[in-house]
Amino acid sequence: MEYYIFDEVSPNRYAPFLELPDEIDLIESIMGKKPIFDELPIEIPADIEEDEVIVYTDIINPGVPLFSNKMKEALDECGVTNIDYYPVVITDYETKEVLAEYWLAIVTGIIACMDRENSQFKQTADQQTVITQFSIDHGKTGGLNLFRFHNIPGLIIINEELKEKLSAMDFEGISFKNTKEYNRTV
Repeated sequence: MEYYIFDEVSPNRYAPFLELPDEIDLIESIMGKKPIFDELPIEIPADIEEDEVIVYTDIINPGVPLFSNKMKEALDECGVTNIDYYPVVITDYETKEVLAEYWLAIVTGIIACMDRENSQFKQTADQQTVITQFSIDHGKTGGLNLFRFHNIPGLIIINEELKEKLSAMDFEGISFKNTKEYNRTV
């Protein structure tokens, strides 16, 4: 089974610049911890210049993924059940006008599923071991079709079946990079 890194197309030069509010802890969100919000929907202001062209893609990733309603519905229809969603409104920083509605997606499945034999590692100058290329061991995924990768929890991984279903839909700004193409230099 092939696996893919699921993300926005990067760099997305037409994405709005978003600064996450203090109530969204980046590390805890990536690790799948349920956040507690004082008020929903979460308001995320965007600082947009008057003549700036902004494209609201189906994934915006300012550190934690924001999914469009279309993406959320597609993942629900595909049987993805390990995401906690929280409504988000992107507002104009100055006028407070609602520019777009999204869902903050907290992936709760963090899976240790590296195929160590088919992955590559290197030592850094300070003797840290880093993953430079990796493969997924299908037998360790617990049958999940979408999860965070334990060794690099910032990555959301999807299986080939989910990738094929999503690829057949008309999404904008979505990236499916085969995990075998991941290459980190030291």
